[in-house]
Amino acid sequence: MSSVDTICPQCARINFDFFTQPLVEGQHSETLPDISWTVFSPETCQFCQLLLHCRFPGGDIHHPLQGTLRGVYAGHELQIHMDDGQTSTNLNYSIRHCKPPPASFPNEELQASVSFDVNELKDWLKQCKKHKCLPWLKEYEKHECIPPDNSLKSLPEDFRLIDVDEYRIVQPKKQVEYCALSYVWGDKEQPLLKSSNKDKAEMRDFLTGLDLPRTILDAIALCRGIGCHFLWVDSLCIVQDCKENKYSQISSMADIYSLSYLAIVAAAGEDSSAGLAPYGRRNSDISYLLRTTSNGSFVASLSPQLAAQEIAKSAWASRGWTLQEYALSRRVLFFTGSYAFLRCEHSLRCEDFGLGFSDCFGEARKWDLPLPPFYRRVKSPHRHYPSTFSQLVAQFVRRNLSYEKDVLNAFTGILTQMEDRELGQEGIGNNIWGLPSKQFGAALQWTTHLPWPSTERAGFPSWSWAGWIHTNDSLPLRKGSFHDIYEGFDDQVADISVLTCYKIHDNGSIQTIEDCDFERIFRHLSESSDDAAEISRFERLLRRHFTPQPCEILISTYIQEPNPSKPPLSHHIFLWASCASLYVDPPLDVVYHPATYDFPIRIHKGGPQIGSIRLKPKWREKEPTYMHFFVSTAGIYSNSGQPRQRRFKVILTKLYQNARLPVYKRIQVSYTAICQMDWMRAKPKSRFIALV
Repeated sequence: MSSVDTICPQCARINFDFFTQPLVEGQHSETLPDISWTVFSPETCQFCQLLLHCRFPGGDIHHPLQGTLRGVYAGHELQIHMDDGQTSTNLNYSIRHCKPPPASFPNEELQASVSFDVNELKDWLKQCKKHKCLPWLKEYEKHECIPPDNSLKSLPEDFRLIDVDEYRIVQPKKQVEYCALSYVWGDKEQPLLKSSNKDKAEMRDFLTGLDLPRTILDAIALCRGIGCHFLWVDSLCIVQDCKENKYSQISSMADIYSLSYLAIVAAAGEDSSAGLAPYGRRNSDISYLLRTTSNGSFVASLSPQLAAQEIAKSAWASRGWTLQEYALSRRVLFFTGSYAFLRCEHSLRCEDFGLGFSDCFGEARKWDLPLPPFYRRVKSPHRHYPSTFSQLVAQFVRRNLSYEKDVLNAFTGILTQMEDRELGQEGIGNNIWGLPSKQFGAALQWTTHLPWPSTERAGFPSWSWAGWIHTNDSLPLRKGSFHDIYEGFDDQVADISVLTCYKIHDNGSIQTIEDCDFERIFRHLSESSDDAAEISRFERLLRRHFTPQPCEILISTYIQEPNPSKPPLSHHIFLWASCASLYVDPPLDVVYHPATYDFPIRIHKGGPQIGSIRLKPKWREKEPTYMHFFVSTAGIYSNSGQPRQRRFKVILTKLYQNARLPVYKRIQVSYTAICQMDWMRAKPKSRFIALV
């Protein structure tokens, strides 16, 4: 034990209850005032030694400290910022509270960790298996992260695995535990399972003769280390040149990862040669310093919260296919190069070097990885869909695909798991080109808050988010970890679908996607307003303008019209909607907002502004001044204490084909809702239109 047993007056100002006591609501705020240091007393103060280790983790102070160290209470650690008077830099090292270490732990010596301890992972997995017994879990959550009835019944018949003990590819005939690897192939060539070698692959030691990349070799060794005999890797478990095998595996991707015992994520490096650092060897060693004071034991080491942020910056997180591999797995082990994390349904664990602060998520001041777990679905009374759905869509559209045609294949697993058959009333209905069929009018209102239009993706309808390429650098930075692609547009009071929608099957039959549910609309509107007379007037208006006329003959005639250039029927949706032409200021007539490109919407030129829409100026100046809109949702809106108003959300379209049944492309959603009175002054007409 160090001879230093006191703390200096500056360090005495630290709120040590933040570290050592659970948060009691109302006792003190989660946000605590920062504390700063300009003078240090390492000879007499244990905590000053920790602070200096955060600044100089190598152990030696290379030069006098210039500036101020500032401690910020974040999550369950004291993060350290260096302020030199001009800029403030967040240091990678932070201070955390830990349980008293074993008596054999050398308290005075600087320690270093050079690799991940597999025994720590084994302990994490043991703790994970006990989660069904946790008393604080809600009643419906009292189950294991990995249910005991995992079986091969949901997996394809030609499902293959690597036998890590016999170094060969096998087709298991019974239930087995297996790990699944999620990694980036990159440009590096690697051995593949093909029709020409799939029979030979079943022979013992087949993999020995292959030049396997480091990531796969590490994953095999890790499986051996934790006693899991099987591993799934796409390159070696899918017959790459067999369309039937590839299709069956891709279609079952949700089951392959959700039924795995453990998903292993290689979140470091640019390709398959990167390995699973820190397993085997860290990209850089972690040094840590332990000190014990009268307020408890504390350690200064690399901040796991900051290390977790590297996941979002990795090449792995930029790839389209890897999102559902993570999101659908019940238990995920991340290797980030410097740190390892295990995320299961009920906890988040990080390396603690035996110091007892592994569980990051079970504490009151919890934090999580910078990705939304699929299973943390929260059904809000003010949303049509679980928030996780829009979070995952927003994450996905930022990612890169080697082949743009894979945009829905790489997201199908998530869509399938979000449907009603899996989630019941909390589901999204069926997915139609990536959009929920439930409250389809609200689903059509997806937006990235960007000026429009973006780059179209060939082979997909314009009314689906999959029909446009949303590049990472073009999407705005939003406050928080997630950007909700449906943000603000699916409140059950403000945005209730008033559309009646149809689609066409390949055999030519017409299917109703959504009927305008007047009873549901009026029930929600009545709950949001006490003015029965106003609701009654709104009800009469809605019934008059949104009750559809028979459509079968009109749609059938459109289908039968010969037109070789017409998009495939699968790209069409047919809508009964209230439509009108509105004046959108061209760039020469208005000074649009340079940050958002909001263009005013008016009933006619020179009239008062009734709304706004975000468009790219160069695109807008090529279009006519009067543009086509249709109503997708209706609702009661109130802003900043103003009286509630009946408003419509409208969608801008562009005429694609002028025929008996007009055909349009979806362009953009109005940024603001249009007042009912303004919309009626535009003399809208109710009619059938087609979107492609």
